[in-house]
Amino acid sequence: MRRTRGTALIDLSWGELLIIVAALAAGGLTKGLTGLGLPMVAIPIMASSLGVERAVLTMIMPILVLNIWQTLTHWDCRHDVPELSRVLLWGLPGAAVGAGVLYLASDRILATILALWIAAYLLLRLMHPEFSLSSAARHRYSPAVGVAAGALQAATGISAPVVASYLDALGLRPRSYVFAVAAIFAILAGAHGIILLGLRAYPLERLAESTLAVIPALLLVPLGTRLRAYLSPRLFGVVIRLLLLVMAVRLVYGAWLAG
Repeated sequence: MRRTRGTALIDLSWGELLIIVAALAAGGLTKGLTGLGLPMVAIPIMASSLGVERAVLTMIMPILVLNIWQTLTHWDCRHDVPELSRVLLWGLPGAAVGAGVLYLASDRILATILALWIAAYLLLRLMHPEFSLSSAARHRYSPAVGVAAGALQAATGISAPVVASYLDALGLRPRSYVFAVAAIFAILAGAHGIILLGLRAYPLERLAESTLAVIPALLLVPLGTRLRAYLSPRLFGVVIRLLLLVMAVRLVYGAWLAG
């Protein structure tokens, strides 16, 4: 039996609600462990019950709140990523300008480009396991990363392939990596939410659902953070690259094989 229309989580059966809570909890665990994976894990599962558009809107507040929380709890790592301010600075105009350009491309083309980007980076890491960007290269490429991340976030809701691969190439320790990922995603998700509210494309009932969705996602983040302490930097890097591989497979599947 479905719940009465007009409540916070409307038009959902208890089975669907259980699936959504489990999806958010699993995403929160992955987020705590690696700084990545919340939307990647939760959205596909939620979309099967809510539809893609509603699942994406529901995830906005969990993404925003969890990334702000991780940024603040890892604030001591801010000096480990000096180019972060440049990435963020260029990410905002990238979201404004790049979205209009990327709007002209189809979802299939965008997904394929992102998948190829990940594949090229993973191949590079496979051929050169110790690869990392020099200090000069980190500084030089940070504006391009910011523009690309902002534009992709605004156009598709997906910036992780660019952000995760760039930060992985910096050779950061796990805690610093999580801080940088969280800071970038917090700014981009905040800008995305403000734009949607300004355009009145974010109904209040969806905002209420999204706010409630923070709870199950947040509960599992501390467990993921504790598990991270048992991962060596090398093993942490392997986990990140496996998540990137999963992203690439999902992008290709969604673009070319999904019905």
